Amino acid sequence: MPKDRILTYHQTHPPDLATIDDLKVEGLQPADSQAVAALFRVRNDDHEWLTGLFRRADAVPLQVKEQA
Repeated sequence: MPKDRILTYHQTHPPDLATIDDLKVEGLQPADSQAVAALFRVRNDDHEWLTGLFRRADAVPLQVKEQA
């Protein structure tokens, strides 16, 4: 998808979208083939960063990787 067509939200986003960290708190993770639905620009006093937003409805249960 061309960059100019990717939705970008600033400081807030629709409730059906979540960051990876938000999904982990809910016991979820993006599916293997799940693409980023939108970008989320976050600002605080000192920093600004972009993170991906994923659709909650397409997320799958979090799988814990076994350690060798």
